[in-house]
Amino acid sequence: MKIKLTKEQKTGLFALVTLIATYFLINFLKGQDFFNKNNIYLVEYENVEGLTPTGPVFFKGHKIGTVESIEYKENSGNFIAKFKINAQYPIPSNSVAMIYSADLLGSKAVKIVPGDSQRLLANKDTLASGIEAGLVDMLVAEILPLKDSISTLLTSLNTTVTGINHILDQEGQANIKGIITGLNRTIKNFEKISATLGESTPEIESALENLKSLTAKLDNAAEPLGTTIGNLSKITDSLASADLSATIGSLKMLLEDMRNPQGSLGKLMTSDSLHTSVNTLVKNLDELIENINNNPKKYIKITVF
Repeated sequence: MKIKLTKEQKTGLFALVTLIATYFLINFLKGQDFFNKNNIYLVEYENVEGLTPTGPVFFKGHKIGTVESIEYKENSGNFIAKFKINAQYPIPSNSVAMIYSADLLGSKAVKIVPGDSQRLLANKDTLASGIEAGLVDMLVAEILPLKDSISTLLTSLNTTVTGINHILDQEGQANIKGIITGLNRTIKNFEKISATLGESTPEIESALENLKSLTAKLDNAAEPLGTTIGNLSKITDSLASADLSATIGSLKMLLEDMRNPQGSLGKLMTSDSLHTSVNTLVKNLDELIENINNNPKKYIKITVF
């Protein structure tokens, strides 16, 4: 017997099939697999960091499920995330469900970091939670320690700018001009000194040569001078060791002989002939000196070597 459907029944059946197909399509687009067995795992987070339902769940880089729901737990203030994961992927019991940034835009996803336990998670077991720092978070963590350094740098820069402004005012410019003028004057003085030294180089070299020659002569005269000093020392020693008493006695005898008219020296001292001879000698010497003064070439001959 052939069943005949009315137009209204056909329309209702088509609408039902369309709704069922739409439901399966929407859930398929959400990542739900109706043809494989799934396990439900629960994870508790203090902060879900922007994670939303339907977010993907990855295991070793492969998508194995989705975030089915996120509920707020009032008594603890935490969030309970429910994951629907394909049951064909065994997950060790000490694995961690880590929320991380899936792209540069900050979209959040979950990755299962597998543990090393031999015990596997069962349906509706609880996973440990974790949050991986995103790119922005890492940049902020790197920049924050530099905050104090940047503040110090800005303070130093502000001080430097203030100092430059002070230098660039009229008083500072006058001081700079004075410093430059003094430097120019010093440079000119150095140039004059250099020129003077350059012109005096021959005289300086000659003086150095004379000093060198004098030093050499002193070196050569050192040995004779030492000999002379040695001889003087010997003479001094001889005089020191001489018998002064005997010398004084001889001198007394000489004086007594001179005072004795009968002695040889006494006769010379008291005889008129000695005075006459001395006077004649003095007169002859005077005449000789006068002739030498009047005609020196006759008596003095100068030979030039």
